[in-house]
Amino acid sequence: MEIRPYQAERDLEAIRRIWREVGWIDGAAGEAAVADMLSSGRCLTAALDGQAECMALTCLGSMRYRNSAKDRSLAEGLPPEVNEDLSMCAVTAVMTSRIARKLGMALRLTARQLAAGAEDGAALAVLGVFDQGFYDRLGFGTGGYEHSFRFDPATLRVDAAFRPPNRLTKDDWRAVHGAMMNRRRGHGGVLLPSAELVKAELSFRPNGFGLGYERDGALTHCVWLVAEEMEHGPYQVQMLAYQDGEQLLELLALLKSLGDQVSSIEMHEPPDIQLQALLKEPFRHRRNTRNADHAAHHRAAAWWQLRMLDVDACVAARCWPGENVQFNLKLTDPVAEFLPDGPWRGCAGDYWVSVGPSAWAEPGHRDDLPTLRASVNAFSRLWFGVGSATGLAVTDGLAVEAPVKGSNFMASPACLLDRLDEALCLPSPRTGWDF
Repeated sequence: MEIRPYQAERDLEAIRRIWREVGWIDGAAGEAAVADMLSSGRCLTAALDGQAECMALTCLGSMRYRNSAKDRSLAEGLPPEVNEDLSMCAVTAVMTSRIARKLGMALRLTARQLAAGAEDGAALAVLGVFDQGFYDRLGFGTGGYEHSFRFDPATLRVDAAFRPPNRLTKDDWRAVHGAMMNRRRGHGGVLLPSAELVKAELSFRPNGFGLGYERDGALTHCVWLVAEEMEHGPYQVQMLAYQDGEQLLELLALLKSLGDQVSSIEMHEPPDIQLQALLKEPFRHRRNTRNADHAAHHRAAAWWQLRMLDVDACVAARCWPGENVQFNLKLTDPVAEFLPDGPWRGCAGDYWVSVGPSAWAEPGHRDDLPTLRASVNAFSRLWFGVGSATGLAVTDGLAVEAPVKGSNFMASPACLLDRLDEALCLPSPRTGWDF
């Protein structure tokens, strides 16, 4: 196996073959989009007999982290609650050909891409999963649930007025990307600065179209849909961008207007919005359409995972106004198994962690503090609000050891879990962008 950087002249056709073999593309439009996708970031390939048989693609971006009452907030005149944008390495595509399965290529390529992202300054990494478990071996932990709805657009309880929208096509990829970059984001909202990603995504699937609104020549809010069946749907909302609640309501009213013809629309629930509350008689509609072609449903699944690449940078993002919570952290990280020698071998080690009006994680150990034992998988889930400390102690192996020396800081190991539940009380992270 030879691991090497992607070169278009040498590897493009082989990678297109891999994409066809795994069923990600079908037809000329998809093949053209592959080149755009590969130009969006850093690609590594693994070759057998000189032919690329596996690839891993990444691009740099950022993830929003909701914060509370930092010391600098008052000094800088900021509101008590502020947001941090953490640098992020997004793994946007990993795939292996039919003849190269079970050779460890995908794990090794992805691990090297994580190391490269860490060396580029990324604090965390994210990726979409084909199923639970595979990327756990690289230190990834399950992300937050994303709620997916299929509903009759005519049942939307939205009375907002809407204007005739602008028609958007695949040629408007730069404008759509700009709208996604300027959209409203909550905790966990990601930004992917490479516009070629959007160019590729709008081309991969046929029957895609967009509708949106401009202000001063710039696209402010829009929706991009893909039609499984052009006349009656289902239509799938692939991208949704808006800057405030008024713009969101206008887009929902626009979707409602399609209900004269379209029988069902599928979409992820927008961040910070409970979509069920905007549907007329959702339970009755699900009962009455069960087993129908346009059956309504509401499902929840965590299709993405995340992991820390820089523990101190991630910990420093979380500050809260309560009493300091301090502890030792003994962190394990499985990624080193898949990496050659190099400057970044994962995040394993012993840390002294403090959370309060300011936060840090630095190498070290204090005998008078309790010790939290965790994998980087579980600690990443804890720090980004996917799960509580008490819950992750049950499901993900978090364990607390009492201080070696006497201390009145926390009376029992269980107290640390309770304190972390308070200090890390966060909304479930919602990415708002598929990757």
